Amino acid sequence: MMYLSKPALGFSLIELVVVMAIMAILMSLSGGLFQKSISQQERQVELEKVSQLFHQLSYQAYYGGKKITVRLEKNKLIIMEPVSETETANQLLNFEQLTFVAQDYKISSKGIITPDSFALFWNETIRRLPLESTFNEIKGQ
Repeated sequence: MMYLSKPALGFSLIELVVVMAIMAILMSLSGGLFQKSISQQERQVELEKVSQLFHQLSYQAYYGGKKITVRLEKNKLIIMEPVSETETANQLLNFEQLTFVAQDYKISSKGIITPDSFALFWNETIRRLPLESTFNEIKGQ
């Protein structure tokens, strides 16, 4: 008489260990790609923040009627806004992914930003990015 064995209801320990080893190898090979992608996305978000900040400061200078000075250096953005005739309020913003070429920017009470571009170190080269004035029709006058 022949005995029939019961069918296996799961994976053996050896099969689970082999699958986990394969997954570990794949994760170690592709981990650098994910980190690079995340770093690029964080840099893009910070670039968008800088652009939006200049737009916001342009509106603030235009509607507040006060000139604003911005300084970009290393990984810092320093906003110097006049509070009164003798005092200025400084705000400091730090960026993790961006390294700026040091330069001062003036935002006039007409909302015009000068100079109209900023530079940063990008993959060991200097890259210039434009700063568009919020009020383009005023800039032409």
